[in-house]
Amino acid sequence: MASVPLSSLQLIRQARSDLAPLLADPLAAENFGAGVAGIVQLIQRACQQSAEVSLATMLLELDTPYPIRHAVDVAIVAELSLNNLGQDAMARSSVLAAALTMNLGMHALESMLAEQTGPLTPEQRAQMQAHPQIGRDQLRMLGVSDLQWLTCVEQHHEAPDGTGYPRKLKGSEITFEARLLGLADRYCAMLANRSYRRRQLADSAMFTTLNSGAGSLDQKLAQLFLSTLGLYPPGSIVHLINGETGVVVRRGKLDSTPLVLALFDTHDQLLPNPVLRNTADFDFTVVNVLDSRIIAGQMPLDSIWGVAGKA
Repeated sequence: MASVPLSSLQLIRQARSDLAPLLADPLAAENFGAGVAGIVQLIQRACQQSAEVSLATMLLELDTPYPIRHAVDVAIVAELSLNNLGQDAMARSSVLAAALTMNLGMHALESMLAEQTGPLTPEQRAQMQAHPQIGRDQLRMLGVSDLQWLTCVEQHHEAPDGTGYPRKLKGSEITFEARLLGLADRYCAMLANRSYRRRQLADSAMFTTLNSGAGSLDQKLAQLFLSTLGLYPPGSIVHLINGETGVVVRRGKLDSTPLVLALFDTHDQLLPNPVLRNTADFDFTVVNVLDSRIIAGQMPLDSIWGVAGKA
């Protein structure tokens, strides 16, 4: 009997599961580079099958520990953005590999910070500033020779105005792919709830990301990022002007007018038959974004997008 292909959701879950032991103990891997390449393929297949479900996992699949979830989230954003730009799968794979390993140089610290309630200590801050170079050196030691991969890891915290780290590079000294990775890193981090920083809602995270620091973002990159994700990416929980609450399932004609599957009525009761709403219609305008954790883990993603496809 032929095996049933994995869904996008299952592929993302598999990517997270496979990444965890690689980052926890990279030296134990028989072939670290091949292991990362296999995870890249899982993410690319997931995004090809359903960009919407892949993005929704960032907001609605929250059980995985933050460092692993964050790395896969950034890889999803990078894959969809570069595909939107027209890059071929092979070129994209190097950037995805960098997304998955960009914090290798501070993996233990990243796990600690996810639980830490106080501010960073001077020692932690120093390690944070050094982790791009540490990660690049670790990858070389693990046999990685892909220059694009190594450069993206080393440069993902640099900024065109020279305020980044570790080398304070400026302008064209930083590759476009590294700048995209840094942008995705910041955006995905804002969506996560951590003990020392409250999560931002999707629209607020987008505004903050696109306006974070003078000279740190060019217009081409900003437009690519917004056109890929939209103001309300799939998985966002929104309240509509008619009183209904639903989940964004697809992009609309505009960044601000997604298609929403209404799940709750005006009295916050679960609708027996969810209804697809086009928020370009004034009667279904998005009023505000809610914390996605109100339904995270309670409704199967495959079920939501299955209903949306039939609506």
